[in-house]
Amino acid sequence: MKKRKMLWSVICLVMLTLAGCGGGGGSTDGSNDGGGSGDGDKTLVVGMASDLKTLDPHHGYEVYGNMVYYAMYDYLYRTYESSTPEPSLAESHELDDSQKVHTFKIKEGVKFSSGNELTSKDVKFSVMRTKNLKSNTTHHTENVESIETPDDYTVKFTLKEPDAAFLVKLANNSFAIVDSEVVKEHGGTDAEDASSKDTAEKWLNSNSAGSGAYVLDKWKQNEELSLVKNDDYWGEVKNDKVICKEIPDVNTQIQMLKQGDIDIALGIGVDNVSQLKDQEGVKIKNYVGSTTTFLLMNQDEEIGGPMANPKVQEAVRKAINYEELLEISGDQAVLPLDIVPKGFVGALEKEKDYQDLDEAKKLMEEAGYKDGFDIKFTVANFDTEGMSWTTLGQKIKDDLEKIGINAKIETSEIGVVIDSYREGKEAFLMMHWHPDYMDINNQLVFLPGDTVGERAKWTDTSNTKMEELKKTIQTEADEEKRSAASEELQKLLANEMPYAFLVQHPKVLAYRDNLKGVNYYEVQKINFQDVSIN
Repeated sequence: MKKRKMLWSVICLVMLTLAGCGGGGGSTDGSNDGGGSGDGDKTLVVGMASDLKTLDPHHGYEVYGNMVYYAMYDYLYRTYESSTPEPSLAESHELDDSQKVHTFKIKEGVKFSSGNELTSKDVKFSVMRTKNLKSNTTHHTENVESIETPDDYTVKFTLKEPDAAFLVKLANNSFAIVDSEVVKEHGGTDAEDASSKDTAEKWLNSNSAGSGAYVLDKWKQNEELSLVKNDDYWGEVKNDKVICKEIPDVNTQIQMLKQGDIDIALGIGVDNVSQLKDQEGVKIKNYVGSTTTFLLMNQDEEIGGPMANPKVQEAVRKAINYEELLEISGDQAVLPLDIVPKGFVGALEKEKDYQDLDEAKKLMEEAGYKDGFDIKFTVANFDTEGMSWTTLGQKIKDDLEKIGINAKIETSEIGVVIDSYREGKEAFLMMHWHPDYMDINNQLVFLPGDTVGERAKWTDTSNTKMEELKKTIQTEADEEKRSAASEELQKLLANEMPYAFLVQHPKVLAYRDNLKGVNYYEVQKINFQDVSIN
């Protein structure tokens, strides 16, 4: 098994009276949070526009969740540049011949911020809590049949079925390890009735119960989150404090980055990065992202109305001008064929000229809507990697008008839209999807009867071929066979799904040039432990 080897250095805090030891522009009296305070503490300040709804890792299902959870909690495995899982607390791993029993030895001497030692019982409690909470993250743990703890540093997972992505899943927050004693003291439980009896989320929104590099200081939703160094952390912690500021306006992020009021800007997109070109004190990095925007068309006729008609759904996919979508989304944008983004096994892409208006109009006529119809089109006031949803929504509206669909855009705040989307109440909406873990198995949630499928009221699982391909992808260890199944599934779905996949968005990362170790990772975004302020 591959092991991640780290060399930990000793930090000596010097130059205590010098100002500006963090991001450029910090004031000498400590009044400016940007990059360092007057007493010498190193403070990293991140500007973002997140959709964070909870700090309980076993409830969290938002795009920026793992950036915070990775800082506060430990995992058996983590992922970084690639989808290859790297050991964190796992010292060794054994897999039996059935491919269903995983046995781990975990690191000894790890302390929670409470002072309690992290042992195998905490791993078991954490995973069983997620499983029994019946939360948005529960589906990642549903394949776990049982967990045994032969001793304090051994954990044995028995799965219901082989899972080719199990180690990758362990890097997701659904497997984040919490202090079982502390969480139970504040209403947490891993019992089968946790979905109705667990009350720890409220406490965990104001406190952390982990063994990570940082401890929660305070969180005011939609405004600011701050973390302070965990002095008992088993590894290196380079900064004393991390502040994540909610800055929805991209132009404000840009100005604050220029002035040194923030050290990293996570909201910069391809359409506004030019404002930072050749900017003194600022560096830019570009990445192929994995976040994809898509349209959901509700399969329940009582909710979706005409959008529930498969021919209308196909007409919508054919009506969209994907070439223009690529142009407005910028360099390194990708057109995924459907559920599998570029970078995942077997991923296929659409041709730029996928649009076929004549075919779309024919499909509308066959569906009984030759003269078109009106439909509410829900679009949140939000953006994906700096690309405004309302801009994309207007583009979709313009394209659909050409086949007689009058998509009447209704906007709302992202939290409101997400709640309605998760409850399956929306007829037609724009949404984005960011993988919870970097493996194709995560994308299977779009299939009928699964997480997103349920949100689209796509519940019919009678397509045996689709189910066979799903099973192969989930369990097959041979990557060539997995890839072939992936390609076949995507081609099958292309004309048989209640979605229209739009763009896999590129990622632009902008930061002050006095930072080192800044990288963007798809799961945890910024790994605060990597970043040093010079």
